Amino acid sequence: MMKKILFTVSILTFGLLLYAEKASGQLMPVTTGSALAREYYTEALKYFDEVRLQKGHDQLVKALREDSGFFMANYQMAMYCIWTEDLQGFEEYSEAALSSKSGLSQAEEILKGAVSRLKDYSGADVTDAGKKLVEMFPNDINAYNNLIWFQSIINDLEGQLTTVEKALKIAGNPAPLYNTMGYIYLALKQNDKAESAFDKYIEADPGNPNVYDSKGDFYMVKKEFKKAYELYLKACSMDREWDNEKALRAKALYEQTEGKRIDIITM
Repeated sequence: MMKKILFTVSILTFGLLLYAEKASGQLMPVTTGSALAREYYTEALKYFDEVRLQKGHDQLVKALREDSGFFMANYQMAMYCIWTEDLQGFEEYSEAALSSKSGLSQAEEILKGAVSRLKDYSGADVTDAGKKLVEMFPNDINAYNNLIWFQSIINDLEGQLTTVEKALKIAGNPAPLYNTMGYIYLALKQNDKAESAFDKYIEADPGNPNVYDSKGDFYMVKKEFKKAYELYLKACSMDREWDNEKALRAKALYEQTEGKRIDIITM
């Protein structure tokens, strides 16, 4: 279960990595010569914010079709491949990111250096790069998100938690941060704090089916399978594309442990 939770934290952290919003003060620049590529990239950010990872991935692919040298799109795809353990994909996109030679901002050059170090060893500690970005852009949520992601690569849960707490102070939309915080607390076996974080996630973004999916994961850890089943179904009812596999698993576990049947609810 711990391994699964850590993997989920990495997924949610990756979603944070691509999350973007307006904030006071200077923001990390994103450079591309294609307005359409930037538009696709922006759409990817929105999907990852909602933890719709495949749709976010697809938008990044579109962005790269418009501008194959788009550094940030290649960088994000390389990071995507780290958590999917796609070594070939990581090599492809990291090479593309590293081949960007001119026109990058200072922040992008820092990320480029991080990619270079990760290329030699995908589990490398590049948190210093993330900390530098936070120092340079203290009012940009993306600077914190990069640091949180780099901390997740080395499974630094305590470090992630500290960075999430700092990021919450400047985030215009705290929802994705509460989600990641919930999974970190689950991994740390602090279930009361995890539940509080997931409840805040629901309160902050009630129209997003993932908020109920995440609370369902919490109940799965608590072995409250009926509650998990109901929340997974709620997520499915809000979006027909949402996978109901988790709901069926929760149902099966409830019936196995309780010796009672749950009638399948038609949404």
